Amino acid sequence: MSLILVSAATSTAASSAVSITTAISVGVGGALIAILLIMLLSSRELISASNKSSKKVLATLDSAIVPLLVVFSLTIVFQVLEIVGTISV
Repeated sequence: MSLILVSAATSTAASSAVSITTAISVGVGGALIAILLIMLLSSRELISASNKSSKKVLATLDSAIVPLLVVFSLTIVFQVLEIVGTISV
C-alpha cells in the first residue's frame, strides 16, 4: 500500500515539476534570456571597440555570454520542435 502512495506522490511531483519548468523556460525565461543576451552582446561590442578594452573584461563577458547563447539556442530549438509537432507539452 505504501509503495503505491509513494509512486503516486512521485508521479504527481514529477508532472508538476515538468509543467512549471516548461511554462517558465518557454515563456518568461526565454524572453529574459534573450534580453540579457542582447545586453551582454552589445556591451561586449562596445567594450571591444573602445580604446580601453581589456582582455580580462572581454573574457569575463564571454564566460557569461556562451552559456546564455547555448540556453537561448536550445529554447529556440525547443519552440520550433513544439510548433512542428515533434514535442507535445
